[in-house]
Amino acid sequence: MEIKDIVGIANAGLVQLTGFSSPAAIGINKEADIWHITVEVIEKPSEAANLDLLGIYDVRVDDFVRLGGYLVMRE
Repeated sequence: MEIKDIVGIANAGLVQLTGFSSPAAIGINKEADIWHITVEVIEKPSEAANLDLLGIYDVRVDDFVRLGGYLVMRE
């Protein structure tokens, strides 16, 4: 499995669990058998330019490419 596939699973899983759209992976790291994908999403769009409320999540995917959960890193 390629990294782009793992990122795609993390993005799709986060969208499905949270309902937020437009996820963007901004980092990826592997510790033991768990991939940690850092994903940024727009949690609350703003009408004013550059004032969207962003959330950063640590999405966890195992070696069997199963979503293991996510953690809000910053709101």
